[in-house]
Amino acid sequence: MPVTHRGREIIARLPGSIASGVGLGCEIVRHEELCVGCGTCATVCPSGASTLGDTFDVEQLLSAPEDSRRGALGAALRRVARHAPTHFIAVPPLVTTFRTISYDAECCLGCGACARGCPVEAIEARPAITAAAPSDASQAVAGTPS
Repeated sequence: MPVTHRGREIIARLPGSIASGVGLGCEIVRHEELCVGCGTCATVCPSGASTLGDTFDVEQLLSAPEDSRRGALGAALRRVARHAPTHFIAVPPLVTTFRTISYDAECCLGCGACARGCPVEAIEARPAITAAAPSDASQAVAGTPS
C-alpha cells in the first residue's frame, strides 16, 4: 500500500534525514534463501516496497542453498521433475507460500515493519549507516578562536 497524503505530511514534519525521503532509519536486508514467499512483508509494508506476485520463480528455488527452506523444496523438485521448468509458474490462489516477492528499495521507508512481520526471520532491519559525526578533537579545534 503506498504512503497516503497524510503519511507524506507526517514524514515531512520529521527532522533531518528522516524527512529527506531516504528512509526512517533502518537498512532492510533480505535473506531470500530463508523466504517462504508467504507475502506477510507485502501485507504489512506501508509504502508498497514489497509486493506479492502471482507466480513462482523456479530458478530461485533450484539455486537456493541446500540447507535452506527453499533449498529443501528445490531438492525435492529435482527428484520428481523430468526436466527443470524454464519459466515462472502461476500459483493457484489457495496456495499461500512460495510466491515471488518483489522488493523495490527506492520505495522503502526503512520502517522495519516487514522485518517485524516476517514469520521466518528472512528480513532483517539493521540500523542505517550514517555519515560519521565529527570527533570531539576536531570540534574543539574548530571552536577555538584564532
